[in-house]
Amino acid sequence: MLGYAAGMSSSVVQSGDGARFRVPAVERTVLVLDALAGARDGLTFAELATRVPIARSSLHDLCSSLEAAGLVEKRRSGRYALGLKVVELARRRLDSTELVTAFREVFREIGAPRETIVLAVRSGADVVYLSYIDGNRPLAVKYEVGMRLPAAFTASGRAILATLPPASVIHLLPDTLANPNADGQVTAREDLLAELEVTRQRGYSIDDEETAAGMTCIGAPVVLGAGQEAVGAVAVSLVKSTQDWFDEETRDYVRQVAASIARRMGSA
Repeated sequence: MLGYAAGMSSSVVQSGDGARFRVPAVERTVLVLDALAGARDGLTFAELATRVPIARSSLHDLCSSLEAAGLVEKRRSGRYALGLKVVELARRRLDSTELVTAFREVFREIGAPRETIVLAVRSGADVVYLSYIDGNRPLAVKYEVGMRLPAAFTASGRAILATLPPASVIHLLPDTLANPNADGQVTAREDLLAELEVTRQRGYSIDDEETAAGMTCIGAPVVLGAGQEAVGAVAVSLVKSTQDWFDEETRDYVRQVAASIARRMGSA
């Protein structure tokens, strides 16, 4: 529930930090954008109205305002979708992100990678991909900026989770984890914790066909200081049928890239 009364221009919500104000119009806007972001082919107004619990007249006015601002577009079919302004804002946000800047600078210095490499950050129980550089080999997964995958089943996600205290991982994840990318493969949280401990000790993570069949990944966390949670992670994606897909050279390469990013961000 949004926690505001109908007809109010703003509301006060009590929290442990004291009173704070919310603006219902902003919260309604977020609901609309979230609904459209989850619809690959857009939504009709009727479909959008079932997902956003406000009066249809108010929703229509809101959509018209968002369309005028470029945040929403109405296609010829009459379906609503996210507007190009959202893409523009997202690109500006990423371009101003220190982590993405450091990632790009590293590869301007060392040259393009042989294999596809991705940069990701944790968002709750998932990882979100902020940048990537394609290698020469075709992969089962086509990475995209903004792509979201379960942290527990990706090399980048495991690399980040391994820098968290076990208690934090327990709080974050359920007892059993179903992998939507591997026909619902189920992993016990305790097994994941054991894997994260191994990852923590060796300094890199492995995804063995858990993101996609025939594809493996090796990841390493970007850590700015001892004992801190990683600010992100990099992972190299490899075709498993390649002879000797895992070797010390690849492992060391991933770790060196992560360390180079951290140094550029001011890590000692």
